[in-house]
Amino acid sequence: MKRVIIGAAVALTTVFSVSAAYAHVCYAHSRVAYGWGSSPYLGTAKVIALRECAVRTPRGLVCYITSCR
Repeated sequence: MKRVIIGAAVALTTVFSVSAAYAHVCYAHSRVAYGWGSSPYLGTAKVIALRECAVRTPRGLVCYITSCR
């Protein structure tokens, strides 16, 4: 029983420490597609979101950053 509690505590600590590493999340949209990116750095999160959106957007349309947190 003691090992189960310790294992659960380690798992929760790992989950929360990994999720805290991505401090910035950005979303990009075009008329027909979207993309999102997360990174510890704001600029990198924006680039990832724009790239994800661009992959899904047909040629000739533009993606814009709509929000970042």
